[in-house]
Amino acid sequence: MADRPAYRTWPATLAIFVALLAYVGGLQLWDRLTPSTRSLPEGQAVVVGRARFVPAEGWLMNVPRSRPGQTLVLFKNGHVFSVRTSRWLGGPEGPLERQQRLIERGRHLHVQDDVANVLTDWGLEGTTFAYYGSKVSGRFWLMVDPARALVVQVDFYGPNDATSAEGALDEARSMVASMDVEAS
Repeated sequence: MADRPAYRTWPATLAIFVALLAYVGGLQLWDRLTPSTRSLPEGQAVVVGRARFVPAEGWLMNVPRSRPGQTLVLFKNGHVFSVRTSRWLGGPEGPLERQQRLIERGRHLHVQDDVANVLTDWGLEGTTFAYYGSKVSGRFWLMVDPARALVVQVDFYGPNDATSAEGALDEARSMVASMDVEAS
């Protein structure tokens, strides 16, 4: 039997290694150059789906957690203000119990029993309740517009730090108060 000549595999191996290195390095560079936060225009309304509101000063948009037309997530000093809009074909009470169960069972937090009605400056009606845990507390607003088949969910939460929590809650309330639903 004749000996076969050895194949030269190192050029192909080197080419594959360089391609993988360029791919991974390119992804890391893209990640570094893509901003994860974005400042919002001061005093101007932002739109989430068919809802709009005026963000308080100093809140930044969390780009990776926000989804165009569905969810807008803002943050400031450890507090989060998340607005989510979606289609709803039921009555105004339907999503409230579901959301409370999700907070209690899914996030293992306690819901306070004081559900209150809320009315925004633009006439959007809804309900709100508070929740808390050992390290986090928050407030949830839920506004349902059956005529437009729309539900707007606002979740505000942050650390149980009394000094920053009260100011952030006041800003969250002002953002909810400025909320409106655009005509279809």
